[in-house]
Amino acid sequence: MANYIGKKCISCGELFNQGDDIVVCPECGTPYHRECYLKEGSCINTELHDSGMSWGETAQSGDESIRCIRCGFENASDKIFCEQCGTPLIKGQETESRPFNEPDSESENTEGDGEGTFNPFGASTGGRGQGAAGGFGPIPGQMVFDKNSEVDGIKLEDYARYVRTNPLPFLSSFIRFGKFGRKISLNIPAFLFPHIYFFFRKMMLVGTILLVVNAVFNLPVMIDTLQSGRYMNYTIDLGIDTSSKLFKELYTAGFYLSFALQFVAGFLANYIYYKKAKKDITKLRSDETLTEEQVAERLPMIGGTSMGALIFSFVLYTAVLIGGVFLVYQLK
Repeated sequence: MANYIGKKCISCGELFNQGDDIVVCPECGTPYHRECYLKEGSCINTELHDSGMSWGETAQSGDESIRCIRCGFENASDKIFCEQCGTPLIKGQETESRPFNEPDSESENTEGDGEGTFNPFGASTGGRGQGAAGGFGPIPGQMVFDKNSEVDGIKLEDYARYVRTNPLPFLSSFIRFGKFGRKISLNIPAFLFPHIYFFFRKMMLVGTILLVVNAVFNLPVMIDTLQSGRYMNYTIDLGIDTSSKLFKELYTAGFYLSFALQFVAGFLANYIYYKKAKKDITKLRSDETLTEEQVAERLPMIGGTSMGALIFSFVLYTAVLIGGVFLVYQLK
């Protein structure tokens, strides 16, 4: 019956909730509250009967609702948080319904124990057991959050609107930063593509710094590639002795420094993004002339992602790298 949670009874118009006594039409599969079906005496979904389709087929193809992974509620496609329990929604996520994540009745502690056992939006983060997202009850003493919960004075709903795409991993990290003072959180895309990722998330200043530094570190690699003929099987003689001890040391140092830069970016990217999000949201909220609707519209615009900035980072990196090679050639 969990598959019907959040759907409407065609008879009374009320949404199905967990624990409701639900029956379905044996012919088309339309769900009813048992008392509604008994009151009607038979299925009243005549349009579906005439079409020869089943209720399940129309339910899947007739809307773009997003099923909450925590409570199973069907939300409109434009929603960011579940209207029933406040869990962040992700399009394309699994549709299996999950039990509600209410605080343990034996514990009124909602501040957690500081050991990573808090449960943001029903997802277990380790510690003494598995959270609601794993199909078990909440962890005693865990922290429970919804869209109105605040981290550093900013509601999680604002953070989610600012992040815009794939908000759940970011919100989990933001909670750790704001509630426990942590700064380290692994971001694999930032580790693999440091400056590109920062440009993509509109962190232009940090992205530019990383871009220039990374280009400097990779300058010996570029010079060696051009002179060795590994670039499109075409050799460019820059007149630089790549077999010298100094060049080899610079080449090795650049390689390891570039790798170290990836680690720094990969483990601090989320924290840097958190600080920027907090600053941008606070600035936007300080404008008292804006309505809630205007704030909700502008948050994804000042946050979110930028494919244009990502492409620009490629062009800028190439320009800086080629400019560095030319500068070395002129100074040799």
